[in-house]
Amino acid sequence: MKRSYLIPAILLLGMAAATAQISEDFAIHIRPSADIPIGSNSAVLHGDAAYLLGGGIQLSGQYIFPSLPFLYVEANGRFGLHPSQAQTLTLTSVGGGLGSDLRVMDRLSLQVGIDTGLTFGAYESGDWALNPYAGGRAGAVWDLSSGFAVTGGAGYAYHIGYDEANNRFTDLYQGVNAWIGGVIRFNPDSGRQKLKTEGISTTPIFPVFYSYYEQNPFGTVTIKNTEKGSIQNVEVFFDINEYMEQPMLCQTIEKLVRNESAQVDLKALFNGNILNLTESTKISGQVIVEYSYLGKRFTTTIPHTVRVLDRNSMTWDDDRKAASFVTPRDPTVLVFSKNTAGLIRDMGQNPLNLNFRIAMGVFEALRLYGMNYVIDPQSSYVEASQDELFLDYLQFPSQSLIYRAGDCDDLSILFAALLESVSIETAFVTVPGHIFMAFSLGLSEEEAKREFANTADFIFIDGRAWAPVEITLIQDGFIKAYKTGAKQWRDASEQEVAGFYAIHDAWDTFEPVGFSGSSLSLLFPSPENIIERYSSALNAFVSEQIEERVDYYKDRLRQKGESVSTYNSFGILYARYGIFDQAEEMFVKANRLNSKDPKPMFNLGNIYFLQKEYVKALSWYKKAESAVPDNPLVLAGLARTQFELEEYEAARNAYAKLALLSPDIAANYAYLSSTKSSIVVRAASAQDKGKTFFSDSLEAEETE
Repeated sequence: MKRSYLIPAILLLGMAAATAQISEDFAIHIRPSADIPIGSNSAVLHGDAAYLLGGGIQLSGQYIFPSLPFLYVEANGRFGLHPSQAQTLTLTSVGGGLGSDLRVMDRLSLQVGIDTGLTFGAYESGDWALNPYAGGRAGAVWDLSSGFAVTGGAGYAYHIGYDEANNRFTDLYQGVNAWIGGVIRFNPDSGRQKLKTEGISTTPIFPVFYSYYEQNPFGTVTIKNTEKGSIQNVEVFFDINEYMEQPMLCQTIEKLVRNESAQVDLKALFNGNILNLTESTKISGQVIVEYSYLGKRFTTTIPHTVRVLDRNSMTWDDDRKAASFVTPRDPTVLVFSKNTAGLIRDMGQNPLNLNFRIAMGVFEALRLYGMNYVIDPQSSYVEASQDELFLDYLQFPSQSLIYRAGDCDDLSILFAALLESVSIETAFVTVPGHIFMAFSLGLSEEEAKREFANTADFIFIDGRAWAPVEITLIQDGFIKAYKTGAKQWRDASEQEVAGFYAIHDAWDTFEPVGFSGSSLSLLFPSPENIIERYSSALNAFVSEQIEERVDYYKDRLRQKGESVSTYNSFGILYARYGIFDQAEEMFVKANRLNSKDPKPMFNLGNIYFLQKEYVKALSWYKKAESAVPDNPLVLAGLARTQFELEEYEAARNAYAKLALLSPDIAANYAYLSSTKSSIVVRAASAQDKGKTFFSDSLEAEETE
């Protein structure tokens, strides 16, 4: 008998050792059972027959195919004792089989299988004999955790014997069995690979759009649940350790049933270090998937290499992308733009639109600085715009300032950044094969038509007025650049091929980056030279703007003779463009014709106020007040002038009356409502004294 127990023990230990080394798709099933003999040899069915109730234990190594999860194969070893009326039959079986595993619930599987093999059988007093057996079983597996389950079921086995006396095979033993046991799965936690990836696809990363990828995908990964049951709370992360502070959660999936796949968009929250890449490179990243299964949390990590382009790369599949290169907070940009804008503001209260004047000044400063238009033969907008996947090279504004050169997109980006840095909104304008820019006048279409004599060269979008600038004509002066940009817009608009992209709208998707280049001690133009160039350009623009209207008023005076209204309107034309000496001349002539008409008096007060001749201004405003008491425009002029002359109580009284008569006009001069008469209040109002209204009728017509 010692020999009969030794052999099955060795078999069971060997199977356990072998099974422990195989992958997690294997499991060990331990099935201790009660055996009931059936057939003619069953003492349970036939009282005088041989076999009584017995028992045994089976150890099975079961492998479920990942690609065919309903199919499994087994390697079995079983030891059984089957008492008879005379002595005990020992059966030790080794075999294999296959079956079906049907998952009916997250934790419950039903299994049906068959097996066959060889049996070492012997009675206590006999020798061992080797004969075949066959059988089948049906059972259930209930998962308690990822590493352990309980199992129960019933089976049938038929063991063939050999009758040497009669030289034939015979029925050695057949019976049914019922078991309750356990299932052990090895390595359920460490190195688990039950969640598979069916493919990862990524596009190259553009560093300049590093904030864009937080909301917009750069690739996809398809994951598949190959666990035996559903997995919950699936979280998919992406990480590039060097350029991300922490892994980015791309998507959370509440549940994936067995064999279900899901495609997940990959996103990333990069940090500013990615802008240090000056060359295209490949970087190691990883997709991390965490999920819960049977109450435990598992993690799968999939390495993936992504291509990261250099910081100046861009494709033109969306023209709004160029907005990311517009960096108004770059210190180099700020130094250039704010110094120039400050010079323009300090040149007095010219009524001409301030945005227009600042843009003109910045343009002329760039011209003096030596900025040049240079076509890059390796990366031209003409070629790039015809191929959405063409990899273009765009310069950041500080780079263009350092190089003193750029192509049409580089210079448009530079000029946009300079104006945005002084709070002037800008836009990109595209026509076939070319890009330039436009800036906002800060006016509605109606306001622009009141303030400018000629608005044919403006762009009107959604009721707002914009001035186009063909920036590649940087060395030809602002007026030509402005006129050329306007013509290009008109021609392309007529053919319905013009594109207009407001930078602020584009920034909603493509944010400006925090790139700051070294200024390398840039030599900016002198203030004197900037003022000279700006003044020359401004005079040329004004002459072009008012030429037609000047001829009109001169002809009217020749044909119809002198009149207060003609001289007054003529003076307003000059005043709106800052030609104060000629405006004064016209208003004086109007006053001489009718010294009691308040309109020339009021407009003369405006002229002197804008030239900071406050005593003269107050005198004319008071004359106008005598003619038209309680007129809101006249009260506004009085209050502003009295404030500048430090007659604060009189200014407050005039403003209080104005606020009652016309709250809308009073809103332009809110600083006058202050109860303080300190230097602080005066300093606060120094750069913004509100709007100046020139009038033909003493009704509000705005002019800054």
